Amino acid sequence: MFLNDRLSLRYIIRKPIKSNNKILVKENNNSSKRSLFLMIHGYGSNEKDLFALAKDIPENFCVISIQGIYILNEDKYFWYDIDFSNEEKFVHVLQAKKTIKKINFFISEVINKYELNNNDIWLCGFSQGSILSYAIGLNNLNIKKVIILSGYLENKILKENKVLNKNLDFFISHGIYDTIIPISWVKKSLNFLKDKGIFSFFFKEYNSGHYLCNSNYKDLINWIKEKNIL
Repeated sequence: MFLNDRLSLRYIIRKPIKSNNKILVKENNNSSKRSLFLMIHGYGSNEKDLFALAKDIPENFCVISIQGIYILNEDKYFWYDIDFSNEEKFVHVLQAKKTIKKINFFISEVINKYELNNNDIWLCGFSQGSILSYAIGLNNLNIKKVIILSGYLENKILKENKVLNKNLDFFISHGIYDTIIPISWVKKSLNFLKDKGIFSFFFKEYNSGHYLCNSNYKDLINWIKEKNIL
């Protein structure tokens, strides 16, 4: 594992592998290509955080975890500024929208570089990363699965007058003792999805704070394996 900076964003990767640990043969048929599993970390973290999940993610995925574009301090990054004291400015909308464009562009780069399936992209975000994952997934028709860990849907960063991607499957989890993102924000997000006709989601609350507890982790991995159709 090493930090790759040859594309527009820095990232680490676990390429799809066979049971014999050989790199999968590249295919010309898009349906036979491997799927991208893209990880987007939270505020003040880094690309190695969510990448710890890779050991339990099925080997047919190309797992990539990206590094935030802004530096908080040594080995800590973020995607846009946050005003923790002001709910209305919790998301720096302009920065977040620019970041979304950069991540979408990076997705296209990765798809081309590693010859992945452009029609079966998975997103996995924690906190700030999950806020971005909501927006990217709902505005990108190539996204099929979105994992929301301790996050919520921010309407302000969705593209205006854009047809929503309703062909999405969500895994949404949250700690009831989360003091960073209130559970009430999550409930509003679920209502938004229902109002837009999106009902394909798994949602569960956990006796935890702003982190991924063991039971949440187990449910997540089980969900990934159940939804993983080769």
